This record gives sequence, C-alpha cells and structure tokens, in this order.
Amino acid sequence: MSHCSYDPIVCPPMQFINHQFVPQVVPVVHPIEIVNQTHIVPIPHHVFPVSVKDPGDPCCHTLGHGKRRGSSKR
Repeated sequence: MSHCSYDPIVCPPMQFINHQFVPQVVPVVHPIEIVNQTHIVPIPHHVFPVSVKDPGDPCCHTLGHGKRRGSSKR
C-alpha cells in the first residue's frame, strides 16, 4: 500500500436549469369611448290659423251703397 495522499480533483460544476413558470396577472386596459350625438329629424306640424271677421252692423254699411237718394232716371 502506498502512503501517498492525493488531493482530490474537483471538476467545474455542471449546470442543469430547472424552468419554473409562475402565473402573474397583468392588467390589460381596453378603453371605451361613448359619443352621444343628437340628430334633429324634422316632423311636420300642420297649423291652421283661423281668423274670424265681423263685418259689423249691416245697417251702417248698406246706407249710401247702391241707389243714390234723390236722383232717379225716368
């Protein structure tokens, strides 16, 4: 048997990658714009104005119309 002692040889480490996936909630914002528009639609509204005329007293308006007083054609 030999009484010599040897120092151990250490190799560089080998890497093994263990991928782990952890879910993380990320907010995704979808902005919505609502635009209110007013559209004017013409709708016919028929108006019938009524005017009432009163000719007044018929005795006052008929004097002097038609025949002349005092003249006659014979």
